[in-house]
Amino acid sequence: MNKFLLILFIFSSVPALSQEENTPVELIQGSKELPLELNLLVQTLQESSFSKEDIKNTILKIDSYARLLTKEDIFLVGKIEIYKTLLKSKEFNSKATINGDSLATIKAALKTARDPFIKWFLQALLHDCDYMISSSTYKDYILQKNNGRLEKLEYKKMDKKVQLLYRWVSKLTPDSSDFESVLKAELSPFLFEALKNIEQSYFLMAFTLTGSKLAMISDPKDLKLFNIRKPKPSIKLKKEKSVDEILAPITNLNPQSPTSLPEPSNENWLNDDNAPANLKNLPKPSDDADWLQDI
Repeated sequence: MNKFLLILFIFSSVPALSQEENTPVELIQGSKELPLELNLLVQTLQESSFSKEDIKNTILKIDSYARLLTKEDIFLVGKIEIYKTLLKSKEFNSKATINGDSLATIKAALKTARDPFIKWFLQALLHDCDYMISSSTYKDYILQKNNGRLEKLEYKKMDKKVQLLYRWVSKLTPDSSDFESVLKAELSPFLFEALKNIEQSYFLMAFTLTGSKLAMISDPKDLKLFNIRKPKPSIKLKKEKSVDEILAPITNLNPQSPTSLPEPSNENWLNDDNAPANLKNLPKPSDDADWLQDI
């Protein structure tokens, strides 16, 4: 190969930069003025495959409406809409039941869960299941259900709660290594729906209070109840090659073996023929013994 072409090929393969820098991604996070459930939902939602633009636009609307509401209304509506959306279901299972095994399953899932929103959701399930089982009417409800009929309206409502809770408890497989990712995939379609429901509820409340057209923000920098977080970029430094190292394949066309170093001389400095063999070929000591004067 022509030497000039070879040089061009080598230099073209050298990285232009000596470091790799990941472009930081701007994330929107909630403040203490918003319910924890909403903040965790926004965090998890931005880590999903949902459109970042749709998420941002919805958050801008929520911030525009919520700033007109009281903190009490913000928290109450936010919590209700999230949990209601997640539990919403038209599924029916005649054998659905919540018992001590259900509580044990949720607790086992909590021990291995890492995602903040998943942990919150499991805590909510555990609380509701435990509260329902501990109620004074639950045993009577079980007896009536086992008999094949639910006469009282109270028991019919309780059966509806059992259906809603059982739907998610039945999907928990804490012994599986990927149970959290599977549960996250099951919940994913409801996350953005919950965010849109919050937007709609805040809009209705804000519109009722003002009775006029609401001022909307369009720039994330104008957020009041949310804020922008920019992660620190991760930088990996690469060792730069010297020009000699780069040109080595060309300049060292006939590499020579390195010059052999001389073997150390073996001097028998012991005149005693009875000296041990391992002491006969030691290096000759220096004649400079001035250090003895310091002793």
